[in-house]
Amino acid sequence: MYKHRCVLPFHHMAVRPDGGIRPCCYFRPESVPDDLTIEHPDPFNHPFMNDIREKMLQDQYVEGCSKCYKDEAASGRSMRLEMNSLSTDFGLPKQGRGEQVKLTNLDWAFSNVCNNKCRMCGPELSTQWYSDAKKMNYGFEKRGILAKNSIIDDYDLSNLRFIKMLGGEPLMEQEKFIKMLKKCNLSELTILLVTNTTLTPNEELTKLLKKCKKVSITLSVDSYGPINDFLRKGSNWETVEKNIRWYTDTFKNYPVTLSLHSVASIYNVNLIHELIEYCLEKNMYYTYTVVDGPNWIMPRNLPNDVKPKVIDYLKSQHQRFKNNTIFKLLEFEIQQPGDFGMFIRNDIKLNKIRNESWETLNPWLWREIQPYIVPEIL
Repeated sequence: MYKHRCVLPFHHMAVRPDGGIRPCCYFRPESVPDDLTIEHPDPFNHPFMNDIREKMLQDQYVEGCSKCYKDEAASGRSMRLEMNSLSTDFGLPKQGRGEQVKLTNLDWAFSNVCNNKCRMCGPELSTQWYSDAKKMNYGFEKRGILAKNSIIDDYDLSNLRFIKMLGGEPLMEQEKFIKMLKKCNLSELTILLVTNTTLTPNEELTKLLKKCKKVSITLSVDSYGPINDFLRKGSNWETVEKNIRWYTDTFKNYPVTLSLHSVASIYNVNLIHELIEYCLEKNMYYTYTVVDGPNWIMPRNLPNDVKPKVIDYLKSQHQRFKNNTIFKLLEFEIQQPGDFGMFIRNDIKLNKIRNESWETLNPWLWREIQPYIVPEIL
């Protein structure tokens, strides 16, 4: 078994919203040269990419792949091992996977253009965040849409077998999406589209998606009802519900899989059962993940005396929903050391900037934390 070799650099690139490129989404960004972007004349054959492939063929250590190596040391599992498995259905060539160099897979973000400014997001992934980020003293480099996209403009994309579409909000860039798909062999193409559910594909894009071999659409929705609009500023629950119905009705007779994906943060940690119940009622597959940034929004920052009450709730829910994993993960998260002062200072500041409050959206949690908002932590 290879210790360091991975199939992905031979067939795959991950394009980030700022136009930067990595061999995969897990690759350490500080290891990537500044000129490896979609503006490069041939990013897939950039000297850095070719050097990684040569090291892979020699089964040599690659610094940018250290996350996978560490995962393997800790658990025996990693993305590298998963991708190297012949059983992985990711559109990768099955024969000569380590030697043949052919772009077949893209993890793609056209830009960070977005119509939402979600609480758990930031300016790197949403243009709507720029003004608030400046007021919140977030350090970031504003970067616009790059002038040239050599991959779409110059590459033969007929060999693509898998595209993961991210943003920003990818449906804000539908003309670019259409241009890309028209260069692909759709009957052999699998697409994973992640959208904030505020928009739907236009007629031309819908027709192209229906011609694909397989499409998975992940609808990002964080909570049931109006608190979703607070967490995903720019969203509207009535529109979200209408669009969920549109996706369900439009693609019901096509090889399209729909699922809801949600992020559990300090704001909705005691409400996640509501969205699970909604998905069960609609017979929709759902996934939850614990927010991993910004740090101040993590559930571990609850006041220490409130944590046992939330943990009791989580225990009751993972019994009710047959030990649903998300409740156990959240229980573990809440048990970690936190900083309530960090949360409340950022919460108050952002609420003031946006002229909003979550008092009526999660009244139980709001009441529980009020006694701990004292002058010495503000």
